[in-house]
Amino acid sequence: MLEIHGAENLPKWKNMTRLGWDMDPFVVISFGKKVFRTRVIRHCLNPVWDEKLLFHVRKYEQTFQLHFSILDWDKLSSNDHVGDAHLDLSEIIGDFAGPDPNTGLYPPDHHGTHDMKEFKLPIASKDGTWSATSGPQLKFRAKFQSYDALRQHFWRHMLEQYDTDDTGLTSHLEMTSMLDSLGSTLTHDTINSFFTRFGKDPTTEEITFDEAVQCLETEICRPEQDRKTVSRGDSLADSAAASTPHTPQIHEGAQTPPFQVPPLDDLDFSGPPARHHISAQVEGAAGQEQRKYDASVNRKSLPLGDQTPVLGAANTNNNNGGNNNSLVVPYSHTSTSTPSSDTEDPEGANSTGEPARERVINIKACPLCHRPRMSDKAEVDIVTHIAICASQDWASVDRIVVGNYVTASQAQRKWYTKVIGKVSSGAYQLGANSANIIVQNRLTGMLEEEKMQGYVRFGIRLLYKGAKGRMEGNQARRLLKSLSIKQGKKYDSPESAKEIPGFIAFHNLIREEIKDPLDSFKTFNEFFYRKLQEKARTVSDPADPTRLVSVADCRMMAFETVTEATSLWIKGREFTVGRLLGQAYQDQAQNYVGGALAIFRLAPQDYHRFHVPVDGRIGPMTYIAGEYYTVNPQAIRTSLDVYGENARKIVPINSPVFGRVMAVCIGAMMVGSIITTVKEGDEVVRGQEFGYFAFGGSTIVLLFEKGVVEWDEDLLQNGRSRLETLVRVGMGVGKGLRPVSPGMPKPENTGYISYPP
Repeated sequence: MLEIHGAENLPKWKNMTRLGWDMDPFVVISFGKKVFRTRVIRHCLNPVWDEKLLFHVRKYEQTFQLHFSILDWDKLSSNDHVGDAHLDLSEIIGDFAGPDPNTGLYPPDHHGTHDMKEFKLPIASKDGTWSATSGPQLKFRAKFQSYDALRQHFWRHMLEQYDTDDTGLTSHLEMTSMLDSLGSTLTHDTINSFFTRFGKDPTTEEITFDEAVQCLETEICRPEQDRKTVSRGDSLADSAAASTPHTPQIHEGAQTPPFQVPPLDDLDFSGPPARHHISAQVEGAAGQEQRKYDASVNRKSLPLGDQTPVLGAANTNNNNGGNNNSLVVPYSHTSTSTPSSDTEDPEGANSTGEPARERVINIKACPLCHRPRMSDKAEVDIVTHIAICASQDWASVDRIVVGNYVTASQAQRKWYTKVIGKVSSGAYQLGANSANIIVQNRLTGMLEEEKMQGYVRFGIRLLYKGAKGRMEGNQARRLLKSLSIKQGKKYDSPESAKEIPGFIAFHNLIREEIKDPLDSFKTFNEFFYRKLQEKARTVSDPADPTRLVSVADCRMMAFETVTEATSLWIKGREFTVGRLLGQAYQDQAQNYVGGALAIFRLAPQDYHRFHVPVDGRIGPMTYIAGEYYTVNPQAIRTSLDVYGENARKIVPINSPVFGRVMAVCIGAMMVGSIITTVKEGDEVVRGQEFGYFAFGGSTIVLLFEKGVVEWDEDLLQNGRSRLETLVRVGMGVGKGLRPVSPGMPKPENTGYISYPP
């Protein structure tokens, strides 16, 4: 939860006439795939926005940064970049208190007054000319909560409303009244068990709020197959209430009607709830509980507002004992979702003929924001939705930030630049088949546009967009081959070395990472396949041979099966594994049916040496002559079989953990050669170099046998969203599923990339 309050001491920038000073500031907030923009405050050096937003945080996103860009709006010219501020999300997460390990309860948040943390970040200008003297600052408040904590706060709030004698205890009558207001179908026996669980008599004794919350959490997170069946006479309510009869009271100092809440239409909480596993024997009031989450459930992350959703979901295994310190939102329904009351008939059976199961909450519309069809969701998601609606954290602000931007760069642009971009490069959205190549930086979580010259972007669009047969003729093939040969000769000439400084400046390359001095490169090609300082890239988990690492600095796509890759990404009508591997390995193509596939695409600005992804031994290598089509995503998503027709080299790696891994090194337009620096029979370790490409873009495709690898969750999610992930060589990308044999030798690994002598 984030509240953008304001800024101080912004610079007096000259206006368009150059006769006076002006500043019309606004802020672009970015976190991962979520991008938001505040309104513009006209003519102000100390603006106050008082705008709010909330967004999901996946487990792997907890290392990301919040990025704030402050810009000066201009009516006619382009918006001016004022400065930036950054904050590690860990600084916010660190203040979040986890649950009690024995009860699974979070600390009480009385009346929604859990304090948000105040932040004042310095705004740094790119050139540093004014930021040091003016001392500009961005002011905002932030708070992190898990959905479990939000849900428990909701239960406490409801229990307080029905505590008629203000004792802080709940009787059987008060509990029944509260559940009745929620349209509950819990049986009387189930409610009685809330009391007997803690050794209390339901008819004469009361339970504490903490005990009541434990029981409610147990029931709402109970798997459907473990729930009791209900008949017409057993439950508190026979059907879903039209709306909640009793609306939680708004505390003094909160917003008065009309009650404005975050626009929750895009916050989809539907999915499998967390499961509570109760010990067979409950001793005393402690009520020992162990909470754990479903493995391999589908998830989806959506920001507020109209931002283009990142479609698709990835399997995850979030088994953290209940301390789920991330705003992770389950997506698609599974067997743990309770049946909707809309499908239940008067006799207590649903449309499938099975008996109806108990429901803790059973409403058709949210009583606060009036969102319809709430009964279609899982109960845990209904409670989460209402808990956010009823949150009082937004009492001090009255505007909601809308996020309808794809990247932070797009949010900063004027309308006419967006039009020009769409005409020249195509649609600007995640996963679009256009010359606007958007990737997610795995280190920062930021969405970035791949940098290339405008004429290159426009040329690719003309060649490949909608030109079904344009690039398949012999004339086009000869042209691409001729261009590649000429470009290779050009960059092998001594005169080409003059282009090195300009290339470094255009792509903002880090000079300190380059192993050799710049003046040691006699040609541009020598610089292009340069070596890096060995400690510039680390190898993830060097002692763990089951950890699969990235082969290059590149844009990566990971798929669980070849079939998934061809349905989402590779559109070549003739593409097959057999065609990719060629005649030499035609007999082994069947081994990779149903196996995983990864694509590592290197852009011209990337470090162009590639390294070993798994420990193993190099098998017989073979070179296949072919074409020189670009490996740009727009070409891959045409009818051309780029991977199966381009020049390529097949390098098998026989791994004791991953079986035979096929590394297919694919050349591309302007790539003169594919050089391997290992030989057949060499023992190799992860991070060791095994080849490099000459100038141009290029790709490595890895093929795995079925059932040997599991990709990291973020890579799977992005792959299903048709979004490439910017990774670095040696970065962990997957896990081997085969056990390591006790006698299996463990190759020595320094933890850094290495080069052969």
